[in-house]
This record gives sequence, C-alpha cells and structure tokens, in this order.
Amino acid sequence: MNSTPNAAVAASPIQSSSSSPSNHYSNNRTTTTMTTAAAADDIIGTTTTHQPMRNYDGTEMRDAQSRIVYKSQFLSTHPLKSDCKERVGYGGKKFTYVSGDGVIRTMNAIFGHGGWSSQITMERNVLSEKDERGRWNVGYLASVRVTLHNHHNHPNNNNSVSHEDCGSGEGIDTNKVKAHEKAMKSAITDAMKRAARHFGERLGNALYVKGYGIRTAPRTNKDALAELERKDCINLF
Repeated sequence: MNSTPNAAVAASPIQSSSSSPSNHYSNNRTTTTMTTAAAADDIIGTTTTHQPMRNYDGTEMRDAQSRIVYKSQFLSTHPLKSDCKERVGYGGKKFTYVSGDGVIRTMNAIFGHGGWSSQITMERNVLSEKDERGRWNVGYLASVRVTLHNHHNHPNNNNSVSHEDCGSGEGIDTNKVKAHEKAMKSAITDAMKRAARHFGERLGNALYVKGYGIRTAPRTNKDALAELERKDCINLF
C-alpha cells in the first residue's frame, strides 16, 4: 500500500490507496521501524531535539521564563484539555482519550504538514450481523503505521522512523453500508492514535498513567510546560 500524506488526512482521518481489505495481519500489536541508526538519529535530531517548536504565526515558542521550547520538550508534555474527551467504559468507569482530530492537529503542529504520514497496513471485517431490532452490527480491526520523515528529503525516501499499532471499531446502523463505514473509520482512527502515542506523552501516551485524565489536563501550552518543569525538578532529587 502507498503511504498517505497527512495533508490529505486533514479531511479524512486516514486514507488508503486500496479499497479492498488486506489479507495480511500481524500478531505483533506494536511494531517500531528504523531504517538505520544514522537515519534514525538524523530524523529525531532534525525533527525534535534540535528544532524549536513554532507558534502558529511562525515565531519560536517560549516558556514562562522566555526560554526556547524544543520539540522534544513539547512531546513530553501532557495533552491539553481541549484535545481530550471522555467516555464510559466497562463497569461504568470513565476513560480519557485524545480525539483523532486532536492527534492530527498536534502531529501537524510538531512535525509539520509534510513531516509525517500514515499508512493503513491492515483492515479486516470481523463482524457483520443483524440484531433483533433489525440493525446491522459491524466490527473491524485495523493496523496503521505512522511515519516521521526527514524534512531535507522527499517523504517517500528511506530516512524515516515509524510506529505501527492496531485498533478496533464498531458500527451500528439500520443501513449496512453506513454501519460498515462507521466501524471501519473507527478502527482506523483508533489504530492511528495508538501508533502516534509512541512518539510522546503529548500524543496520548500520558493518558495511560494512573490518575491522569481530562479533569487534571492542562488548559494551555504554558500550563503544560510548567507542569513538565515541576515534574523534572522532582525527578532530579
């Protein structure tokens, strides 16, 4: 399958060049791919550690002490409350998650619109049946690979670092096509978010820490950076 540039993803969370499901399925839920050590260092160094974050007006992002905020620092902060949502899971317990559009927005802000891409590596229909109310109950599994590209080269070159993860989705509708569409989109978005979180806390990995949720999420980048600095100070002693 061909990789999908994230510029096109803005209109639709993930797109694939093939409309038919792949027969390939990996039992390994998480896969990390690095082309070579030198290439990986080049990507990470160029894209995160050695580059400052930019505000939407193009200026360098700075913290409360007017120090430059680097991409590696930004990735270590927790996601903002505006990017978080809450749902009720098993046993009535509430879970916080980062929305699909929130992940895409954050990836674009950190790596640039042409600095990353996503690719559907597997999609599989695992359930399609009618319930007693005549509604179609549909379930899908999907795997998505999220790749960071070297800004100095074409996005399709081998200088890249990627993470791959799987997701699931379900759709219920009286219309069979709509039920399949809902389930497939949900599975692909879930897989994309799970793959992206491996790049940093800001992309949702922080939500796996017990005690962290939408009620404790920072409201602004300034709050998120101040929280990171407090935690760094604690860890130093």
